[in-house]
Amino acid sequence: MTTKNWPDPKRPSVPMFPERDGWHALGLTNSQVKWWDATNQYWWDSERRYYLTLDEVAFRVPVYRYYGPVLTPTQINEMLAAERQWCADACRAMSFDNHYTKTQRDALEEAETAIRNLGTAP
Repeated sequence: MTTKNWPDPKRPSVPMFPERDGWHALGLTNSQVKWWDATNQYWWDSERRYYLTLDEVAFRVPVYRYYGPVLTPTQINEMLAAERQWCADACRAMSFDNHYTKTQRDALEEAETAIRNLGTAP
């Protein structure tokens, strides 16, 4: 039995982001998707006709693999926006560091502006 492919090997059958409902690639092949019901802690089949409890999925861990969450375009955009924000903030903070030359600080300010503008592209 292997639990290494689950986000937390100590909690096989619990998905990444267990506090959120959503689709995950899970099963015998990565072509299967199951719906995670965070409130009830159930896995539903792709048509939401029947569910599997955590214990039922854990029992199948030797043959079930967890491939990861199926992210929506909105979720991907939110993640990218947060990453851009972090990078721009880091550039801004570094641009105030006097250990850098004026040219380097100017370049960091330009990088900050460029990173922030990435999110405004059509």
